[in-house]
Formats: sequence, structure tokens, C-alpha cells
Amino acid sequence: MALETFQTINVEGMTCPHCEANVSRNLTKLEGIDEVVADRNTAQVKIVGTKINLDEIARVITELGYQFKGSVE
Repeated sequence: MALETFQTINVEGMTCPHCEANVSRNLTKLEGIDEVVADRNTAQVKIVGTKINLDEIARVITELGYQFKGSVE
């Protein structure tokens, strides 16, 4: 059984609840991602999963029209 990990990333461009839902819905489709919580107020997205691939996440975020700003240290 794979161990779940937790990652927080910065995403700019989310301005409304629809933006948050759009990011959450599309990232949850990625293999190995179990939960996504997007917050436009902090410009952060919290991700829980067994296989978090930041390159794939950055690709999806960019394709949706938002700016991937890397992970929170």
C-alpha cells in the first residue's frame, strides 16, 4: 500500500468559487491524487495523494489558464 503524501502549491489567477472548483475537479482526475482543496483567498492548493507529480500538476494548472507558482516550502 502506497503512503499518502501532502503537498501545498501556489496558484495565481483563481478569482472565484468556479475557479477553485475547476482546479480541484481537474487535479483530482490525475492518477494518485485523492483530495484537492483550492483556496483563491490564499492562492494555494492543498493536495493529498499517493502519487503527486508536480510536473503533471503544473501542466494541468497552466492548461486551465492559471499560473503554477511552485510548491510551498
